[in-house]
Amino acid sequence: MASHADTPTPPLATSRTLVGLEHAMRITDDAAPFNVVMVLRLDGELPLATLRHAVDTLQRRHRLLRARILTEGNGYAFHFDSTQSIAIDVSARSGPDEWIAAAQDEFPKRFLLADGPLMRCRYLSDARGGDLIVTLHHTIVDASSARHLLGELLDLCAGVTPEHVEAQASEGAVPAPALYPKLYKGFGYARALGAFMRRQMADEMKYRWNARGLRQAPIHETGRCCLLPVRFPEELTAKLIAASRQHRVTLNAILGAGMLSAVQRRLYPSPLVPLRHIIFADLRDRLHTPMAPTTLGCLLTMFRFTVNVPHAGDFWGIARDIQDSTALAARTGERYLAYSMSPGMMKMIFKLKAFRMGATALSYSGPIDLPETSGSFRVTGVHAFAANMTLGPEYTALVRLFRGELWWDIMYMDSDMNDATARDIAKDMQTILEAAC
Repeated sequence: MASHADTPTPPLATSRTLVGLEHAMRITDDAAPFNVVMVLRLDGELPLATLRHAVDTLQRRHRLLRARILTEGNGYAFHFDSTQSIAIDVSARSGPDEWIAAAQDEFPKRFLLADGPLMRCRYLSDARGGDLIVTLHHTIVDASSARHLLGELLDLCAGVTPEHVEAQASEGAVPAPALYPKLYKGFGYARALGAFMRRQMADEMKYRWNARGLRQAPIHETGRCCLLPVRFPEELTAKLIAASRQHRVTLNAILGAGMLSAVQRRLYPSPLVPLRHIIFADLRDRLHTPMAPTTLGCLLTMFRFTVNVPHAGDFWGIARDIQDSTALAARTGERYLAYSMSPGMMKMIFKLKAFRMGATALSYSGPIDLPETSGSFRVTGVHAFAANMTLGPEYTALVRLFRGELWWDIMYMDSDMNDATARDIAKDMQTILEAAC
């Protein structure tokens, strides 16, 4: 009789339906390409042959880098059978800041989703080094897996073979809702959903009442994603971390309060205005079977809530409001509900075209640890931007703690504001946060 150990492992399915936020992102892609663009700034030599070998190896290691997305019935599905290699476009770098325009150009470029793969690279190089721009479709990557993917790619470029992770071979096989805790499955999900809908309706009614006669964000037919990288110096970063501990308010809430206050100051002249703020939360460690960041996938969710923002003062009141709203959303299972309901929400937004998703959106991913030196080159910077659209928030940012500084990668639409206004908001954020410390 064969032992249990001799039982063969069933083969992985060759396709899997997109669900929840994955499905919502694919719906969004029809209106505007929903890409994530990451940039590694390098000093030193990275030969094209080395980069090509590293990217090919990375693709073999990750199942979702061999995926494509096909229409199936009323939805979409991953098919893990793409035979196309990840494209690498190489060109000469004409200046140190050329990467900003080059990264910006990646957002309107659609992936051939039905062909795959869902990743491409562009390398701008000169005699001193280069900027490696990595673009992925958002359905296969989130902040946690993006950090690991960049580290893995750097190791491969340096000639180091990262430790094999068995779970990478089964990436994408299991959708997030299948891993929800039991409390948010079946009847438990339905009960939590009912309470969630009641809270949302109450918030909507309160928002509409308080927003009467105030400025409403315009909805434009078209707009282009524009990028603004900003760094907060080490001294200010240290003060913000200390203030977070002193006031017992998360750094995420503090940064969100600074962003909301600055946007209110520049775009909403009323003494007190209700603004919708979006933050992104990780699902990976909140699943019944946690998902390690070494495996690709988009396992994040969105919290959206209304914050009453005064024109001046009460910064810590705003920060605590954000923290309390985030805690309530987490406590009531909103991370699971929002993930599962996102396709319906996006369909409604695109059908009505009656309101913007929010005023601001912030994703703080915490510390990012990449080796300063990898083989023959040195990493001098890392950036990441996620696509926006004309129905999205007016001012968004991905923020990380990198080598003692807060790196803000800000995005805005040129239909909403020009470069000067975007920079003024960023300067106001820094001024407000310095004063709060």
